[in-house]
Formats: sequence, structure tokens, C-alpha cells
Amino acid sequence: MQPQHLGYLLKSITDKIKVKADADMKRHNLTLAQSRVMAFLNGKGGQATQKEIEEYLDVSHPTVVGIVTRMERNGFLATWFDAADKRNKIVALTDHARTIGQDMDAVVAEQEKQMLRGLTPRQIEDLFDTLTVIYRNIE
Repeated sequence: MQPQHLGYLLKSITDKIKVKADADMKRHNLTLAQSRVMAFLNGKGGQATQKEIEEYLDVSHPTVVGIVTRMERNGFLATWFDAADKRNKIVALTDHARTIGQDMDAVVAEQEKQMLRGLTPRQIEDLFDTLTVIYRNIE
């Protein structure tokens, strides 16, 4: 494949990552977006507000409501309204989600290893530096 534009190549890479990740997560009845919610909550000590999840995923309120509702129905999340501020809905990982999260971490590590196969440590460092600059340029 000879991409004509960097944006096309980056989009193609992210599309392939999403397809592979969705296939890997399907055995847990999760999507890539749902696994990102789990990773975010794990990084926040297991819980956050629904608004924080919206900001992290950079998606609309209805999108997050749908993701959270499906995940709660499937036993990955518990939700309740904040007693101090009823406008805030708290979202927390269940024990079931924490167990699956360990498996997901291993899957992500394996995917990264596969993506970076054949690159030297210096090339990997340069790649991260370059992608960070590109990301900041388009923010």
C-alpha cells in the first residue's frame, strides 16, 4: 500500500487497530470504546463522573449514556447519582470489570508489541516523539 497522504495512512492504521481490538474484546462482550472507558476508570481509581468520561472520550452526552447503559446492563459498571450534587452521575467499575481489565491489559500489550515489531528502541522513541508533535500540531 502506498498512501498518498499521511492522514490517510494514520486513519488506515487506526481503523486496523480498532478492528483488531474489537475482535479481541468481543470475547468479553466489549467494544473498543467500552474498553477505553474501563481503562479510564481504572486510571481514576475505579470511578469517575459520567461528564469526565464524556470529556475523556471527546464524545457527546448521548453517546456516553449509551456506552455506560450497555456496560451497566452487561455487569461491567455500576452507576448512581452523587449525593452531594444530583446532577453528577458516578460511574464505577464492578469486580467483574476489574478481572477482565487484567486480561485486556495483556491484549493491549501484545497488540503494541506486534505493531512495533521490527523497530529498534531508537525508532520507537522517535516514532512516539514524532506522533506527539503531530498530535500537538492538530490540537
